[in-house]
Amino acid sequence: MCGSTMKHSGGIVKQAQKLSNSCSLSARRPPFSARLRNRQGFTLLELIIVCLLITISLAFSVPALRQTLVVDQLAASSRKVIALIREVRMLATQEQQPYLIHFDLDKKKIWYRADVATPTEEQQRPDSQPGIQFPPSVYFKDIQSGTTEKKLSGELALWINRQGYMEQTILHLADDQDNIISLVISPFLSTIKANDSYISLD
Repeated sequence: MCGSTMKHSGGIVKQAQKLSNSCSLSARRPPFSARLRNRQGFTLLELIIVCLLITISLAFSVPALRQTLVVDQLAASSRKVIALIREVRMLATQEQQPYLIHFDLDKKKIWYRADVATPTEEQQRPDSQPGIQFPPSVYFKDIQSGTTEKKLSGELALWINRQGYMEQTILHLADDQDNIISLVISPFLSTIKANDSYISLD
């Protein structure tokens, strides 16, 4: 009986010691708000170094970003030209009607219309016809066709017959960073090959 009483008393003593230790730890630890007040923020030197690193990274990334945007504009313009030519060839076969695709190298514009015997005044106005206007950084370097000389400026019209056939032509598109894309138009197939280098018919 006495042995069990002593064991019970010993357990109570251990629990009291644990409670006392936890209370002493809580008393020694400062509250959370006090710890926050004791933390120091960034120094002025650290902020200056961070701003300097950001400035250096921007100085290197901005030219590369501009180059990427310019190349993207050239590629996007090339895709629009390919889509337009395919659309006109499809219209010619569906309507059994010849079409003309007009290229204005100086104004950097392409438009098309049906090749009728007596076109109306509206059909002769480029602004009233569907087409493409290049962005300022993209332009025609030249246009090579099988039956005409290399065109560097002015206007050129490519004829598409009722079967969608047209003469073999190479369109050279460029931008102000001297990037070039050659669009090789097949005379009988609807495929148009794009190459990122200058390709000649010769």
